[in-house]
Amino acid sequence: MPARTQDLERILSLSENLYEAIMIVAKRARQINEEFYQKKRDRQIREELDGSFEEELLHAEAEEWDMEISPEEEENPVVLALQEFLDGRLAYHYEPTRG
Repeated sequence: MPARTQDLERILSLSENLYEAIMIVAKRARQINEEFYQKKRDRQIREELDGSFEEELLHAEAEEWDMEISPEEEENPVVLALQEFLDGRLAYHYEPTRG
């Protein structure tokens, strides 16, 4: 997937500076990535706990379908986080400085 050019003026209009905006988006991207892998892990655990021999055969088809989805087709967490930031769906605050 080719990279898209981002409108820096739009990003700067939503944050005090570019570095802070990038840090906010990066932190959210890590959260999205963690949520994705947690859901995937939970699904695998449920399949292992629910499984009997017959059910394993039924789930084999579902697993084959899951394998057909390539990583390139999955939405990039950074793209999702940036879109959330640009849409104003990310709430963030600054910690008070210690002094």
